[in-house]
Formats: sequence, C-alpha cells, structure tokens
Amino acid sequence: MRILKTLLATALALSLMVVAPVGAHSRSDSHSNRQVSWAEIVQEQSHDDAPDASRTRVGWSRLVRTADGLKATVFVRGLEPGGVYTFWWVSPYEFDSLGAPVIPGGVFVAKGAGRVIGRNGSAVVRMRATTGQAGITGLPAVDGALWHEMQDPMASIVRVEIAYHGQAADADGDLRTWLSDFWTGTACPPDGSTNGGGQPHCPVYLAATHAP
Repeated sequence: MRILKTLLATALALSLMVVAPVGAHSRSDSHSNRQVSWAEIVQEQSHDDAPDASRTRVGWSRLVRTADGLKATVFVRGLEPGGVYTFWWVSPYEFDSLGAPVIPGGVFVAKGAGRVIGRNGSAVVRMRATTGQAGITGLPAVDGALWHEMQDPMASIVRVEIAYHGQAADADGDLRTWLSDFWTGTACPPDGSTNGGGQPHCPVYLAATHAP
C-alpha cells in the first residue's frame, strides 16, 4: 500500500508539472477573499551554494493566500535520492533596483516541511503557515533585519525555499535535527555561514517566488 501511494503521488506531481501554466500567474477570488498563484521552482544555486545562472525549472509551487495565512503545495523533481531537504517560508521578500534579493526588517522565516527523498528524486510537499505564527528561533539577524511573526499574507512577496542538508545515510543519528532546522547537515557550512554572509543555513538552491 505504501508503494502504491508513493507511485500515485509521483504520478500526480509529474502530471501537474506538465499541465501547470508556463510562467507564474495568480488568480483572485473576491467572493472567498483568497488568492491562488502558481510559480516555477527554479535552481538558483548549486549544491555547494555557488550561483547557477541557468535557473533550470525543476517543478511548481501552488500558493493559496487568505487573511488567515498561507498554504502551498510543492511539486519538485530532480532531487538527490536519499537526500535530506527542508522546505521554508520566507516573507516578505524584497528586491533592489538591480533585482538582487534583500532581507527586509520584520521578515518571517519558518519551516514548512522536511523530507528524505525517495529513489525517483521527486516529492510532493504540503506546507501551511498561519497569520501571527512565530518564525524560526536561533537564527541571528542579518544586515539589521529583525525576525518577526507572519504578517499580511495577502500583500507580501512570498518565497518557498528548498534547502539541501546532505545524504540521510550520513546523518549518524542526527536525522531528526537535519529535518527540523536550517543549518545542520554535511552539506551545510561548518562555520555557520554561506559565502561569507554570516547567515547560518544549508544551501538554498531551489526556490519559487510568489508575487501578490
């Protein structure tokens, strides 16, 4: 039964990747006061956190916004079989005049899910965050940013980010920790920083960006 469920989930993910619209789009439903959007999941970094300008599409993220919070369903392929991945909310998200990402004050960062990837290298992940939910703890401020609870889910740019921690076989009893935080794993910088930025996190090399 477990194998059958896995096959069905994989088939659903692949079918949705095929029929999902080209490019990101959003649709509002004023009667239910919700907004639905699709965004491509693209590869922005390599596993060693080096920039990847190809921005290869590896899946889709479907986001539902209401005044009460956010719900996302993530369909992604091309992951490392046996790899440990965590899926994160980052909102609000801003970009400067050159298109570079900027971490604003009052940003909400929280884990949506953690997974060990099966042999086919694909995953279907569901995430949820509620308005007022507290963000991650233990993550120091960067460039003056202040971590905050989630606010205003209808009006902010929302990022779904996917971090790679390493192979589950190498976790040595720490698998639960790998699946729960943002900085533990053999693929994560041993000094707690990435590219000298001082922010401790495992390489976030896949992401979807949802504009309101």
